[in-house]
Amino acid sequence: MAYICKNCGKQYDITLFQFGKKIKCECGVMVDASQPMKINLNNDYKEKLIKRIEEEKYRKLQRMTDKVCSLILISDYPEVDIEIEKEKVKQECSKLFPDKLYLYEMIYETRFKRLLNQFRK
Repeated sequence: MAYICKNCGKQYDITLFQFGKKIKCECGVMVDASQPMKINLNNDYKEKLIKRIEEEKYRKLQRMTDKVCSLILISDYPEVDIEIEKEKVKQECSKLFPDKLYLYEMIYETRFKRLLNQFRK
């Protein structure tokens, strides 16, 4: 379960607040989960929060694809293991963006194939 900073919208795991502990958010506000979470979200805040969540998902996928690309380019990692890593990226993409899996095939799979052909064959 997540607790959301009332100032900036950053999410924190509720387990960080065990035993009445308070933490300081990255925005500088003290976050205290002992108080009931009453957030009156206006539309701008909701849009910012949704945008931030989407950006975090894109960054996660980008890190995974960067890892696969670096394994292809700068390592002697076996191709079977690279295929396993590619499958992990595909599964994560289908979990994060189920309606956009076709973009994975179009963008990332073709990139991986090109890199494999260019640097591994």
